[in-house]
Amino acid sequence: MKLVADQQELAAGIGWVARGLPHRTSTPVLLGLLFCADADGTTVAGTDHAMAAQVRLNCQVDAEGTCLVPGRMLAEITKLLPPGPVTLTAADNRFVVRCGDAVYSLPLLPVAEYPASTSPEEEHQTVVDAGEFALAVGQVGVSAARDDVVPALAGINLSFAGESVELASTDRYRLGIARVGLTSPVEPFDVLVPAKALGELSRAFAADGGQVLLSLADETLLLRNHDRSAWVRTLSGPYLPYRRIVPDETPISATVDRIALRDVVKRLSVVADGMTPIWLEYGVGSVRVYAGSGDDASGAETLPITGSGDSLTVAFTAQLLLDAINSFGTEELTMSYTGGRKPAVLTGGQDYLHVITPRLLPQA
Repeated sequence: MKLVADQQELAAGIGWVARGLPHRTSTPVLLGLLFCADADGTTVAGTDHAMAAQVRLNCQVDAEGTCLVPGRMLAEITKLLPPGPVTLTAADNRFVVRCGDAVYSLPLLPVAEYPASTSPEEEHQTVVDAGEFALAVGQVGVSAARDDVVPALAGINLSFAGESVELASTDRYRLGIARVGLTSPVEPFDVLVPAKALGELSRAFAADGGQVLLSLADETLLLRNHDRSAWVRTLSGPYLPYRRIVPDETPISATVDRIALRDVVKRLSVVADGMTPIWLEYGVGSVRVYAGSGDDASGAETLPITGSGDSLTVAFTAQLLLDAINSFGTEELTMSYTGGRKPAVLTGGQDYLHVITPRLLPQA
């Protein structure tokens, strides 16, 4: 096999696939990237059994062939090479990389031991805008659990129905719900996918622009566009009934400048370290945001608001509040309540809402 490719395009393609490779495994061939070059072009693929990725390289094929190369090492080499054409050659059980005067040689891995790829029958195919889908995944993913003690809580539930898909995720302390339109109606179906993997994949497809094809096949969610394809193994469901967490009515609401609130919470987080709460005290036309009291470090700032309902004082964990604010990209943020000890609903004019549980503490 012999290929010639541009260094930047090569590094980007190889780097993306290599990021999904395992760091440690009892199956050494899974540390490799599978190159396949033929008359139809060249692809690079990798898998760790939980997810897989494949990208088509824009390169010149001088000699066809298939080989398996140590993935992370190759990714680092191609990333650090100078700009220009790069020649890749596989022969005599070696993989040689040449760029100008630079020459690197890597041992090949046994292709025969690499897991065979299968093409299960796909169902429930639909198409979404790649950018809108990645935005929704990023917003909802904030609410997913950071560990897999309860695997379902580390996932994002995708509920397809009609002309939209609803994405939801919760770690029991917060909940994110977003909706994205589909290009054509689909029959209802749900799928639960690991949040971290889906976030990484959706960002890559969004960078390509255009649309992404989603389909379900043999307990895997597949994503595909013209040059890139990937699958991620689904989690067992069904997902918990998350809509019950969202209050039916929120008679108290306040709209505030999102960036200003974010900056205030950031500053107060300096004194609200650990489990020290950040308090929001709503009054007529303003909200006083403060943290700390007594002999401890403390701080307070006041922001203008517009809103309706009774006065209210509520406490939140600093990091959860900051994560919630940062999950929005709007200029303004509306925080709605049924009371100081009930879940708060955050909205920002997008097809996305975030529910956050307050700290149940006596007022400072």
